[in-house]
Amino acid sequence: MRIIDRIFIHCTAGFGDVGAIRRHWKSLGWKVDGYHFFIYEDGTVVQLNTLDKVTNGVRNHNSKSVHIAYQGGVDRKNVNKAVDTRTEAQKAAILDTIYKVLAELKQSQDVSKIQILGHRDISPDKNLNGQVDPWERIKECPSFDAIPEYGWITV
Repeated sequence: MRIIDRIFIHCTAGFGDVGAIRRHWKSLGWKVDGYHFFIYEDGTVVQLNTLDKVTNGVRNHNSKSVHIAYQGGVDRKNVNKAVDTRTEAQKAAILDTIYKVLAELKQSQDVSKIQILGHRDISPDKNLNGQVDPWERIKECPSFDAIPEYGWITV
């Protein structure tokens, strides 16, 4: 098993299904999926890859990361506008998936220092104030602030 130090939460920035997002990745020339888990609006979780596989979720951070994405994250009428579209079922499924990932990882590593971040949280802190401000983000994904949402989780 790989040693994991981060779990990244993503949005798909659209409302397509697993097939649509896989076609998109293929159109980019990717040979590997972008996420380990895909969560539909109804809370259905699809595992796209096992945790021992490296996926393409966050450039330069994939070898030690797990990626969980929820369907949506943008305005249905304007996909260029980031909006937290998570349903209650998705919120519950994301949380459940995080716990399951941590439980699986706990079998082979210390999970006490694993960070749970949004994709946007890996953006550079340009003004060096210790946090990524909204104007510094390279993208809005996952369209909500994942650090306070999940920072309390311990195993």
